[in-house]
Amino acid sequence: MSYVWSREKMDRYGGYFDDLRTHHTYAFATYATTPDFARSVLPPCLEPADQPAITVSFGVFMEWLKGVPNRDGRDRAALIGINARHGEDEGVYYLTVIETEEVNIVTGREFWGMPKKQGSVDFFDDSDQFFGVVERKRHRLIEMQGDLGDPQDDIGDDVEIYLELSGSFGPTKNDLSGVKLSVFENTSVIKTIRPLTNVEVILQGSPWDPGVGTIPLGEQIDGGYYAGEMQYNVRERVDLDGDGNDYAPYLMGRLYDDFPDVLDLSDRVIGKSPSPDAISG
Repeated sequence: MSYVWSREKMDRYGGYFDDLRTHHTYAFATYATTPDFARSVLPPCLEPADQPAITVSFGVFMEWLKGVPNRDGRDRAALIGINARHGEDEGVYYLTVIETEEVNIVTGREFWGMPKKQGSVDFFDDSDQFFGVVERKRHRLIEMQGDLGDPQDDIGDDVEIYLELSGSFGPTKNDLSGVKLSVFENTSVIKTIRPLTNVEVILQGSPWDPGVGTIPLGEQIDGGYYAGEMQYNVRERVDLDGDGNDYAPYLMGRLYDDFPDVLDLSDRVIGKSPSPDAISG
C-alpha cells in the first residue's frame, strides 16, 4: 500500500543509511565568540569549548546511495554552528540550518535532530571571490563574501563530530519526551580545498528567526572552500529524559518560528500579508 509501508520496505529504507555518502561543495568561515554566549545557547548536556567559536557555512550537496544519486538535482544549505564539548568529544552544535529541499529538511529534523528550516540559499564564486546569501520569509538572514586563494596540495581525510539534540512534543507542546543527544562522527574525503580569507559575514535576525542577529562574531579563525564526500556514523545516542533539565526551550528556540504576525490583530487582513511596520514592531 502506498500509505502504509511493508516491513520489507521499512528495512530497505533503513538500510540506505548504512551506505549513504554525501558529495558536496562547502564554504565556511569560523570566528571566535564569547563564553557567555556559548553558555547561553548550549543545552545543559553540553559544555562550552575552551575556545568558543561560531562557524558560518554554505554548501551544495547530493546524497548518493549504492554509488548513485538518490534523486535528481542538488540541495543547498546554510548552517550556523557553535563548538561544544560532550565528555571528551568536541563537536559542532547547530543553531540554525536553512535548506531548500523539503524532504531533506523533514528527515534531517525527525531522524537527526538538526534545526532545519526551509528558505532560499544561494552562492557562487568567480574563481577569485565567493559570495553567498540566505533569505527566509522575505528577510535576508546571512551574507558572506571573501577572497579565494590558490588550491592547496595538502588534501586528505577530516573527521568532525556533530552534536544534535532531539525530542518529541505532544499536540499542545507541553509534554516533551524522548529527549536524546545524538553524537555523529563524520568522515570527509577532501578532494580539493582553497583558503577563504578576508571574509565578511553579516548576520541579521528577523521576526521569525531573531537569534541569527544576536550571535557575536569576533576575530576570524579559519576559512575554506572545498569539495569532497562525507559519510556519517552514529557514535552514541544519550538518553536525557529524567536528567532533571528542561530541554524544551532549546528545542523550541531552534526548531520553531516566532509568531509576531499575530501580535497586532488590528493589522491582520484575510488574504493580505501584514505590513512591514507591523512585523518589525
